[in-house]
Amino acid sequence: MTILDPDHMRAAKGVPGDHVVTRETPPVSARCVTSDGVGTELAPGWVNPVISVGLALLVLALVPGTLAVVRRRPTPAVR
Repeated sequence: MTILDPDHMRAAKGVPGDHVVTRETPPVSARCVTSDGVGTELAPGWVNPVISVGLALLVLALVPGTLAVVRRRPTPAVR
């Protein structure tokens, strides 16, 4: 049992009847579609923006280190 279990989320949102849960990534999406064709999004609205900002911060953190390694060239050996 997890907090983001689709069955628990579906029950918490009050979606009645038989259902099929579909998942997509990216963007993160878990959708409960009932036998009547009514769909309910189970992933909270804040999930995708948080993931996007986190990935952008990761890239910004890695770029300076990568550029420093690329710019550093080995000096030729003097004999």
